[in-house]
Amino acid sequence: MGVAVMGLMRSGTTLVADLLTVRGKSLVFSEPNLHGRWSDSTNAQLHRLAADFGLAVPPPPARPPRETPARIHHYFDRAILPQLQKLDFWGVKYVDLVGWQSIFDRYEPKKLVLCVRDLRETTLSALELVERMGLAFSGGQHMRDEAWVFARLCYTIHELMSLRRRPHFVLRYEDLVGDPETPRRLADYVGLDALGTERLNLLVESERRNKWELTKHDGGTRITANAIGRFEREPEGPAKAMAERLWRLLGEYSLAFDYDVAEPKQRVAVHDLAIRPRPGDIPFRYRQVENREWRGPTQLERAFARRRARAIAIRNIPENAVVLDLGGGVSALRTELPKGARLLPGLSPKRGAKQALPDILAGELPPKGEATFVVALDILEQVHRLPRFLRALRAYGLPALIAFHCTDDTAGLDRAALGWVNHLTRRQLQNGLAAVGFKSVAAWVFDGRQSLLKLRPVAIPGRSKPAAAAA
Repeated sequence: MGVAVMGLMRSGTTLVADLLTVRGKSLVFSEPNLHGRWSDSTNAQLHRLAADFGLAVPPPPARPPRETPARIHHYFDRAILPQLQKLDFWGVKYVDLVGWQSIFDRYEPKKLVLCVRDLRETTLSALELVERMGLAFSGGQHMRDEAWVFARLCYTIHELMSLRRRPHFVLRYEDLVGDPETPRRLADYVGLDALGTERLNLLVESERRNKWELTKHDGGTRITANAIGRFEREPEGPAKAMAERLWRLLGEYSLAFDYDVAEPKQRVAVHDLAIRPRPGDIPFRYRQVENREWRGPTQLERAFARRRARAIAIRNIPENAVVLDLGGGVSALRTELPKGARLLPGLSPKRGAKQALPDILAGELPPKGEATFVVALDILEQVHRLPRFLRALRAYGLPALIAFHCTDDTAGLDRAALGWVNHLTRRQLQNGLAAVGFKSVAAWVFDGRQSLLKLRPVAIPGRSKPAAAAA
């Protein structure tokens, strides 16, 4: 194999695979899963890319070979590899770095490109991808949500720190799209006179993704810097807080690849998912990342707390409800709602939307629209004007579910380091809810730290009825 492109999700790896694909000279496959089990869909995508490139390759057979277990490389080695060997070089691109060692053992790469990006920007882009592609799915034990993004990025960075021990070429996304010399250096490294100009790998992906990516980057005809600076543009909220949390946790990555590093006092010093001194010593298995029942690190992480809050909230949402979700982030609730229910995101999931968005952290809530039920998870701790938020919530006149980490249940926790500004005891929280006209029933510390409160609007004696929220 001529080149392996390995990197973080959302670090431009598919673009790099296409740049290194030049008709008649080189072909780099995006996520071919050559060490994976037989897959009709993956084999069909491999065949389509090879055929679109111009190779005369037979289609995959209708049935897998008799080998047990049948692997994707059984088709690749027989049908595609002989044609690739006629080119100057071929390669693979992976952001799924699970088992990369077996890939390298079978097809040892002559060159290695490591694709990296500012971790804060990567996190926000990954959350956007999950939302746009609808990757948060129900069924089985899987859930691709904020916790999945958090843990997957941690896992990938552990593997990148191992890969960087090999001879390699570092390709920072910021340089690729912002420095005209970087593409030339990439071409020189792999031995191309010029980089490719087609988006062959992107075009064989799902239409939902390639349409969005091509639109974002001027139809894919040129490399743009449209995605640079998104962390600075991101409004305050759970997504930005998660991006900064990962950046503070994985400082070794930023240092290794020449990115800004948090001040020592701001870094997360002790953590289950932190990078170990010995490369390759990963403290968790990737299979755990895909398991929705995995509780994550012993340290409190908001992404995992939100996942647990969603799990209990689902059991308290009535059938046929129209649910207004004030938490923002990934719309994972959509895949879990009871019969007949549907979700209304409180904030637009499409970042950069032109419409003005309500400032939920300032207590400004969106119109309730058709909503009949409200959910607010992983948000109350961060609201700067909590009394205003609660009054606006009561003005909807709807039942609601809220989650909160009360100070009674988080002794010793550095709440400020998690971006929290509200520090209420159970009694203070209940009194605040009662003061605006909510009767609450609490499931205290349902996950050991976090509580869920089921709210019902009631009249306050001696006080006029709250004004209804804008429809």
